[in-house]
Amino acid sequence: EDYASGMIGKLEEIPPEALFQTLNVNAKTGILTITQLSKGTARFSMRQGALIKASYAGKKGKAAFYEILRENEGRFKFTPGLPPEDFDVPEIGYFMKLLMEGMQRIDEHPS
Repeated sequence: EDYASGMIGKLEEIPPEALFQTLNVNAKTGILTITQLSKGTARFSMRQGALIKASYAGKKGKAAFYEILRENEGRFKFTPGLPPEDFDVPEIGYFMKLLMEGMQRIDEHPS
């Protein structure tokens, strides 16, 4: 039953920006792990749709989030729930602002 409440898929089918928007709009709480990426494994923690932790390609926070938006191949798995120590972690930033900033960066520097 828990497995059914999670999400799995491929970035080829749902790009990172759409995946994060879905989790945000639906106020999901859990951990998003993305594997088979060009720069290793990415891990993001969401609380009620807000991004609270991010790590990818040796980067953390906003930099990791901006970096993952450039990826278009890989597998993702969203697992509901957070460890207790993550309940009070402040969010990285207002989600829509982060997303707009990330997309703008890609437009300005595509590679």
